[in-house]
Amino acid sequence: MYTIFQENRALIFPKIDAGQIKFTPNDNKCESYDAQLLSEFLSEWLCDSEQTDTIIQDIAPEDVSSALQQMFKLAPAAGGIVTSENRFVMIERKGIPDLPKGHIEAGESPETAAMREVEEETGIGNLEIARELPSTWHVYLRNEVWELKQTYWYEMHSNTLNSTKPQTEEGITAVKWVGKDDIEGFLSQTFRSISEILGKELRHLATK
Repeated sequence: MYTIFQENRALIFPKIDAGQIKFTPNDNKCESYDAQLLSEFLSEWLCDSEQTDTIIQDIAPEDVSSALQQMFKLAPAAGGIVTSENRFVMIERKGIPDLPKGHIEAGESPETAAMREVEEETGIGNLEIARELPSTWHVYLRNEVWELKQTYWYEMHSNTLNSTKPQTEEGITAVKWVGKDDIEGFLSQTFRSISEILGKELRHLATK
């Protein structure tokens, strides 16, 4: 199932896997009829804040990819879940529990960007990636342009976990550890994209 989040609502494609969504460089034309219809629907869905979750059943992955590429500026990001002894690291950004992440810079791989952003936002260095986790997708309006952010996520480990330092210039006020006693509180307060897509993984990491 492929899901795109916009604040607290979701656009759900139950017959499509996120790995089937592919974007072609310099190609933002909706050539098929279904892609054009989806593009038109997206324009209405984004402008109508009263609409809630929407399920779209019968559409080909290539038509979804084409419509998304026409509608949105692509803004890939990457982040990490740093784990140790049945706990993981969270941040508080503008009062909202979150996971460390940020935009992928030109020429960076998602893995490199994820480790850089985690270190910048938490102060934890010497990071190593253990495995890739599912990506999250969400859209937001920035400078009057709708952007689609795919965030690549990785489980990480480090041998220097004793000291943390929140990146206050990015609005981060705290870096904390989440264990089994705190996991449900974190998931209920963080972004829906994280709680629904990564919730199972996070519960496992905090309680295994």
